[in-house]
Amino acid sequence: MRLFTNKLLIIIFQLIFVSQFFSANLTIKRGNQTLKISSENIRGTEYVSSKELAKALGANFYFNPNRQKSEIKFVEYNLKYTANNQFVILTSKKDNKHQIFQMPVSAKLISGSVMIPIKYSAEYLGLASGFETSYIENGNTLLINPTEINTREVVAWNKNLVDRSTVKYDIFSAKIENKTNGTLLRLATKNEIRVPTSSINGNTLYLFFSNVTIDKNLFNSLQTKGFIRNIQIKHVNGNPQMEISLREGYDKYEVFYDEDIGEILVSIHNKFLKSESNLNEEIEKWKFDTIVIDAGHGGKDPGAIGINGIREKDITLAIALELGSLIKNKMKDVKVVYTRDKDVFPELYKRGQIANENRGDLFISIHCNATPKKPTSASGIEVYLLRPGRTKEAIDIAEFENSVIRLEDDPQRYKKLTDENFILVSMANTSNLRYSETFADMLNTEWIKDLGIPSRGIKQAGFYVLVGASMPSVLIETGFISNKNDAKYLNSRSGQKEIANSILNAIFKYKNYYESIIASEIKN
Repeated sequence: MRLFTNKLLIIIFQLIFVSQFFSANLTIKRGNQTLKISSENIRGTEYVSSKELAKALGANFYFNPNRQKSEIKFVEYNLKYTANNQFVILTSKKDNKHQIFQMPVSAKLISGSVMIPIKYSAEYLGLASGFETSYIENGNTLLINPTEINTREVVAWNKNLVDRSTVKYDIFSAKIENKTNGTLLRLATKNEIRVPTSSINGNTLYLFFSNVTIDKNLFNSLQTKGFIRNIQIKHVNGNPQMEISLREGYDKYEVFYDEDIGEILVSIHNKFLKSESNLNEEIEKWKFDTIVIDAGHGGKDPGAIGINGIREKDITLAIALELGSLIKNKMKDVKVVYTRDKDVFPELYKRGQIANENRGDLFISIHCNATPKKPTSASGIEVYLLRPGRTKEAIDIAEFENSVIRLEDDPQRYKKLTDENFILVSMANTSNLRYSETFADMLNTEWIKDLGIPSRGIKQAGFYVLVGASMPSVLIETGFISNKNDAKYLNSRSGQKEIANSILNAIFKYKNYYESIIASEIKN
């Protein structure tokens, strides 16, 4: 990989930042209805304002500027996004249960609005709204397939409000809708009324109303569907009793009042809600439980050769195995995955592939530094993040580590990662950068206080091995094997243990940090 001049880097970055936002329009098609809202193409991904999207979909909206969170509020669910965060939280309005999803890119805060990547949000919008929702990327179109447009959607799309002051009965309208998560019975009310008590016996759901009037002809022409077979109204001691006959296959039901749209909602769920869980279970699901350890080089690739013929591949494997052993012994709930646990040569792209297939929460690539001249006075351990190199030294190190592709069967697979194009490719990994930076800082803190060699701090460079890992990742240069003191330290059992222990301590801290972030996202 040829070296960049500072001038060229500045020009390229200026071009990137000037051109990273492209204004466009998102087309939303719902049945026969079509409208457009503005969108921004940010580095190849289409983003839309969560506020504009909520308005277009006929949903309510809430924004917390302090926490930089936005909520799109549908009938049964709220969908929460946080700026600079990949996690999306789907919350049931009835019981406050949560589901958490992770997007490959983060939501963004632009001009005071939380912008969301529509390509990765279509599925969650479908779950929240109950309508089949999909995104057509080449046409920048969001397709919504409603079985029936409800009252709120009529308001949003046709501006046709019902004048409830002229309505005779307390419950004056009924609709049944099939949703992806079950069947929804909507009972429109003249004024806010008390939620009826309910019970289920066999396949009949009973709703008991008090001091409420219901149009006796309400269900005469109503077409039943989904889990609802039939609805009858009977009067017991002067109060209406609604008997809803259900078809087989439902899971559970909920009854609640949505004051935003003035309706009693009877939601009869299918198996979809079985995947929902309580808060503790959700936190458990997103626990930090898999670490991928990559011992640099290996097999036919010895890596750098240091003092007294020390080979980089041997040192990195020894430290990787020591670290993995410590994690297994002291973090019983964390799985360790090695990209190699013996003297073999996994190609660079396969290392990231291994990490992704095992759904790693953290990727740690272990290497040794060296200089062409031996011995050298250069000494110390350093950690690298995936970004274009700022200094000639960082670029030279990345160039050496990347040069192993010459030993691979198809070096041409990395062609697009060379020169100016690498800047754009590496920026696609920024969704994990926040966590990578946090872990790198924790590593550096441990090294400053614990190690027998100095810390050289946190740096950045374009390492191919980090590009493929879709998770927080760092590359560690554990010391200079071209330096006499470093080489002796790295080649010793005690030195390898110290380095592995320091990494382990940083992992402990990072795990606590990561899980606290997840818990906070759910609770807030």
